[in-house]
Amino acid sequence: MSAPSHEDVALHLGIVDGCVVTGPSFLYWDKLCDELLGEVLLDNACKGAALKLIWLLSILCAPLPEKTTIHQLQCRCRAYIMYMTSGALILDKSKNKVQLMYLNLLRDFNNIKKHSWGSACLANLYRELCRASSEVGRVMGGCVILFQSWAWYHMSFITPRVLRPETTYPLAKKLLQIMKSKFLISMTHIITLQ
Repeated sequence: MSAPSHEDVALHLGIVDGCVVTGPSFLYWDKLCDELLGEVLLDNACKGAALKLIWLLSILCAPLPEKTTIHQLQCRCRAYIMYMTSGALILDKSKNKVQLMYLNLLRDFNNIKKHSWGSACLANLYRELCRASSEVGRVMGGCVILFQSWAWYHMSFITPRVLRPETTYPLAKKLLQIMKSKFLISMTHIITLQ
């Protein structure tokens, strides 16, 4: 049995390969946030090169002005992508921060799809699995939904058994009962004639 691969990322998440997702670990983050998110980075919004999700959420929850510019919409879109990246694909074990290096990759919307976000997701999952399996590891980050769906796909004996309710289609059910009764009548008629 193998571990999750690029093929599994494509199968379970629908993310295809592309350019490597990498970036500088140090930039002037306050200028980058102002340029690409349209917000001045607060002192308590950042920890090292990681941005707190609560700050991104405050941007997303703030109402847009009545006359919204394209730049404001793009900034809001980048904030949403950053939030989703950290909330679904590339989670750290704290589950409340996102690395700012990803923001620089969102500069040009035409290039976003050219990056291999699936590879970044998979690399992060492997790193988090290694950290969690160490002697001191207690919690795990990473794209756990990928890991879980991969496990269910490859190890069907751990897949939960879900009782599916009987689907009811009243008209079809009635028609089926009529057909059964006619079939039984014709069968009993044939048997009695013999």
